[in-house]
Amino acid sequence: MPGNSVYDFVISSSVRVDILQRLAATTQPTDQLIDHLDASTSTVYTALADLERRGVVFDGDAGWTLTGQGRLVVDLIERKKSTVQTINYDQEYWETHRTDHLPREFRRRLPELGQYEVVRSEPPTVRAHASAVVDLLEQADSCRTAVPIHAPEYSDAFPDDPDSRLILPPSVVDQLQADVEAGTRDRIREIDTAQYRVTDIQFGFTVADSYMMMALRPMTQSPVESVLISEAESAIRWASDLYESLWQDAERLDSYLSRG
Repeated sequence: MPGNSVYDFVISSSVRVDILQRLAATTQPTDQLIDHLDASTSTVYTALADLERRGVVFDGDAGWTLTGQGRLVVDLIERKKSTVQTINYDQEYWETHRTDHLPREFRRRLPELGQYEVVRSEPPTVRAHASAVVDLLEQADSCRTAVPIHAPEYSDAFPDDPDSRLILPPSVVDQLQADVEAGTRDRIREIDTAQYRVTDIQFGFTVADSYMMMALRPMTQSPVESVLISEAESAIRWASDLYESLWQDAERLDSYLSRG
């Protein structure tokens, strides 16, 4: 038996869903809906009457239109559809990787990734994902990156530009500082401290002008490493918003070091 919510009521009938999706574009009279829907005349009349009774559509002078509630239901249907599409682009990736480290707001916005590619490191190309990351870093004039671990091969490719920024977890900063004190690496330049911030980051991602890439943690230990890459404008915007959110909440590197 369908749930009691308006959303559950609408999606329990494909005809109701089709009506809402058509009305989301424009107001339409009954005869126009009948002409374009794959349903009998009586079924359309019944569906419209049911939707009107539930306060989802309104029969105005120009035809049927969505109420405010109806518009919200359509938005929810579209978000669900987009989420399913995002998963279906590479279902194996989402089955084997964690999303709980992403802030909830940005998990809800994952459909903004659009079409993406997952580069996996599988035999015989066991470093395919790393090569893809390095290639993209080297192509960028500047970028914003967050990394949960210290990876020298990525550090060497990181764009040395004043607009580049880097978020590191405390464990990585502590190790770098220990290396400085041991004399095995150069001291962190003062100019770099404005470009670095510190927070507990559990996944890696980079956003540049023309791409974003992300490496979520796998559900279990796996010899196959991977990186998700998208060049869609919506994906770049999603990653930019995520980065700025993390950046605002992170601690300046000089402040963190001064506490040590």
